[in-house]
Amino acid sequence: MVSTKSSFKSLVTVALLAVLALVAGCGGGGAKDPFAAGPSLPALVVNPGTLNVYPGVPVVVTISSGVGPFQVFSSDATVLPVTQVVSGAAITMTANAIAGEDRTVTITVRDAAGQSASVTATVKPSPLLGKLEITSISNTQCPGLPGNTGSGSPPAEVGERTSICTGETAVAQVLVRNANTSPVSNRQIRFDVLQGPYSFALDQNATTLAKTATILTDQNGSAIVTIKADASVGTQIALIRATDVSSGNRVDTWFTIVQSTAGIASFSVSPTESSISGYYVNECGVGSVSYQIYGGTAPYTVFASTLAFLNLEVGSTRGQTVIVPNSGGSFNVLSLGGSCTGTSTAILTITDATGRVITAEFSSIAGTVPIPVAPDPDTLIVTPPDARIVCTAGSVVVFRVSGGTAPYVIATDRPYVPPAVPEVTPTNGTTVSGGGSVRLNQVFAIGDVINVAIADSKSNTVAAKITCVAP
Repeated sequence: MVSTKSSFKSLVTVALLAVLALVAGCGGGGAKDPFAAGPSLPALVVNPGTLNVYPGVPVVVTISSGVGPFQVFSSDATVLPVTQVVSGAAITMTANAIAGEDRTVTITVRDAAGQSASVTATVKPSPLLGKLEITSISNTQCPGLPGNTGSGSPPAEVGERTSICTGETAVAQVLVRNANTSPVSNRQIRFDVLQGPYSFALDQNATTLAKTATILTDQNGSAIVTIKADASVGTQIALIRATDVSSGNRVDTWFTIVQSTAGIASFSVSPTESSISGYYVNECGVGSVSYQIYGGTAPYTVFASTLAFLNLEVGSTRGQTVIVPNSGGSFNVLSLGGSCTGTSTAILTITDATGRVITAEFSSIAGTVPIPVAPDPDTLIVTPPDARIVCTAGSVVVFRVSGGTAPYVIATDRPYVPPAVPEVTPTNGTTVSGGGSVRLNQVFAIGDVINVAIADSKSNTVAAKITCVAP
């Protein structure tokens, strides 16, 4: 008979062997140590570690590692309050207004594993932006609009409305002060166009324009920028914003841009029409005509409706569009010449800075004289056909004979003495052969005409004459 004690030992041995066999078959590498250290926790990481905060301007701190959920604590909740329980991985905070010196606040973030990280926030007093004012130029031409200075945010009282005309300039100004109401100088203020057809002038002559401009406050704490309304636009509301670059504090206002040209100086160009004509048929002339602009508002943009037969010119600039910078200034139209027929006309459109438009014309006209045809080489030509001299004894007339067939015979209806030139042989004093010059042998009266006939060896004849004139 087997004892109970022996049976129990056997059962325990079998069970242990079975467990060892099971462990050996699962994983083949032996049993895992139940007392080994578990995986390490991700460290709590918060960014940025330090930051500047301005009252009223939200800032964000990001949790990039750690074990959620997270909790946040502020060392001074009256200055920089926080939401204790964080939803997600971003902490958004907005500081309250403070006066005097900067305040340092420590923000502590704690995760579910008990890890903590801190952020040092420096809360700075925000500058106070005063009323954003728009002041139109003193000689504005906008008619019938009250309150041409001031500002407001819609809806505003009529007396607060500011208006400037299309093409005019105005001044936008904002005063920057600290919590003690003292002016803040050398502070960057950015002006932005929120709505409306206007820009900021970046230079004194308002020729370089932009939709945003950053201005430093002066010793009085004022940031001042010039605005210029676009030309040729309808009446409408315009919106403008001034933002303190460092803190993000901002102020908005509005003004009215009015379409108006009342009272603006007369605007004209001289001449209003001009032309350049060619000489020969189907040829246009080459040359230039100067046009001068008066009145209106400089600068002026000049545009030609075509470049087919002309160019515009101002100084060294040529093209289809040129800029005339000053009233009383001029531009040239250069006629290019070349082949053409009839009359071609270009419209010159002149637009001033306020959008007012006047026009002028330039025409290129083809010539009317037939193009000369070279004579037949056999054609007899005598030059001059009418020699005009003082007819005294010994006067000499030289005829140039070309073409035809040499030798030539020159006959006159008056007697002559033998000529001095050797190539001329007199015949009876009235005829010389060989061509060339003849000499008068007497004094003739003013107005007398001596008829000359020149013939070549083929009997081609050309008539000429000598007319006696007063000395």
